[in-house]
Amino acid sequence: MSKNNNDIDLKNTVNQKHIKFYDKTLKTLELILDEYIKELKNADFEFLEMPKNSIATIDFLISAIGKVQKGQRLALGLDNEILENIEPEINIVEGLNKEKI
Repeated sequence: MSKNNNDIDLKNTVNQKHIKFYDKTLKTLELILDEYIKELKNADFEFLEMPKNSIATIDFLISAIGKVQKGQRLALGLDNEILENIEPEINIVEGLNKEKI
């Protein structure tokens, strides 16, 4: 096997480990978020008076989920895909006289 094939095999192996890691991390974050939501529902404070540490916890979870999503997209190569533009083409007509329409 050539060095190039070894490099590809190593990259694939590491990439698969990253995907498994991100999947596990996302499941963990989902569990934490679900349990934290239960706690918030049972907490003894008004919504508008939410403690700053609760807001910080939610912010941390959102940030962590965003990082996992970014890592998964990178590991899965989702950001490498070229998206097809399905927007309709718009032609602009210059010098159009509304009176002649």
